[in-house]
Amino acid sequence: MLLLVGLQAVVFNHVHFFGYATPMPYVYLLLILPSTTPRWAFLLTGFFLGLTCDLFTNTPGMAAAATTALAFVLPPMLRLFVPRDFDEDAMLLPSVSTMEWWPFMRYALFAVLLHHALFFILESFTFFRPLSLLLDTLGSTLLTLLLIAIFEALGSAKHAKS
Repeated sequence: MLLLVGLQAVVFNHVHFFGYATPMPYVYLLLILPSTTPRWAFLLTGFFLGLTCDLFTNTPGMAAAATTALAFVLPPMLRLFVPRDFDEDAMLLPSVSTMEWWPFMRYALFAVLLHHALFFILESFTFFRPLSLLLDTLGSTLLTLLLIAIFEALGSAKHAKS
């Protein structure tokens, strides 16, 4: 957890493609929590993950609010993206290896889009620049999804070797 948050503070916060897109891969830590995690643990993990990012990235409360809100909706959101005929006992950890690529990436897309929309709405604190808000949200979502896909590809390759 600290490694990804540290990378967020040191590397990813300084990456701004076209002045809009900044990857926020720390959200991945919430996405891969076991499906059996109690709801209160999701909320606490989301809050402390966001608070840690806020402390290191100088975003007072924005990451904490966005990750806590995401943690609140993540367990029911996961159930939406798991195939109906899927054995829930087989999927303890949401990942490409348990859900396949397309369902996991749809799950990640909606979760990251929600997180980033909340984060950038809180950051701008206005709706008077909707194009800038849209570009920030969509660009950052695409970059974050690219990093999540890379993490999953590395994880599934490591899992396949063992």
